[in-house]
Amino acid sequence: MNVLIITGERSAENYASLLVDELNKLGSFNFFSICSDILDKKTTKIGDYRDISIIGAREAFGILKKAINLLGKAKKTIKEKNIELVILLDFPEFNLKIARFAKKNKAKVVYYITPQVWAWRRYRIKKLNQYTNLTLPILPFERLFFKSNGLKNAKFFGHPIVDILHNRVGIHKKENIILLMPGSRKSEIEFNYKPMFEAAKLIHEKYPHFDFVWIFPQHLSMTLANKLKKGYDFIKIKHNPYKFMDKAFYGILKSGTTTLEASLFGLPMTVVYRLSKLSYRMGKILIKNIKYISLPNLILNREVVKELIEDEATAESIFEDFERIHLNAQIRKNMRSELLSLWQILGDYPITPKIAKEIAKLT
Repeated sequence: MNVLIITGERSAENYASLLVDELNKLGSFNFFSICSDILDKKTTKIGDYRDISIIGAREAFGILKKAINLLGKAKKTIKEKNIELVILLDFPEFNLKIARFAKKNKAKVVYYITPQVWAWRRYRIKKLNQYTNLTLPILPFERLFFKSNGLKNAKFFGHPIVDILHNRVGIHKKENIILLMPGSRKSEIEFNYKPMFEAAKLIHEKYPHFDFVWIFPQHLSMTLANKLKKGYDFIKIKHNPYKFMDKAFYGILKSGTTTLEASLFGLPMTVVYRLSKLSYRMGKILIKNIKYISLPNLILNREVVKELIEDEATAESIFEDFERIHLNAQIRKNMRSELLSLWQILGDYPITPKIAKEIAKLT
């Protein structure tokens, strides 16, 4: 069976890689993909999502032509390779268009990591009902949301991050390391690094015994890292996030999947989120009734970690939250305990084999 898998960022691609391994145990599949450098060794790569990787409205205008070309490649593959199954992961602006096209061409459509319709664009539930055969949300609260909002084919098995981190979470004593993670895309890093690094400077000046580690994505050029690190020589660049999530005393993290990963290591943190002014203003208009943006707070439905968004994300406010955590052992203990409780909520290991078996029922 010919299968097309489309991912739009690295965490989703990691989950897709696990899924490919499990599906290969269940049958004979020939995989095509839009991916980066993770799935390309397991599939026939037809395009790279990094060509159109963006985080906001202003940034979208510059890549429209590339997006249209990539969309054309995906549609051509579906028709010419007689794709019978399409597996879409997140990336809704692109993937919902593919879902519609695939359905018209008689392919089965699975949407794994569903669009965040609970935050905005709720009308997409109708599209998911129309264009998909199976939807697989990965956040625990999405199960009830989709059931009460009429998504008929949604099934929840758990979050695949459980599979990735199951054997990686150690028992290291927390060391004097502060973790800096401003993002995995170039644009994310450029928007978020400055207040993080300036906060690190304030901490370094008052508490010089701490070491500072910036987890810089290996798929990006070190030219960017060296450029942004000028004036911050005390910050070390590393590439292994899980090693340092396990060892660090505290982290300053951009909102995203990394906050959930760090939570499963029990890492006390402050969450920062900045993007272009246009994107932020549009987001405030479109996103309704959402109290939190970080995954640990969303899943636990309370403020466990401090969220500093846009203009609130200053070096001074980050430093203030660091001291709140650093100077109070009980706050650290409570935060660590609440974050580690996510293991009991995200699903029972292993997750991906159950998802693969459900998808295989469509073949």
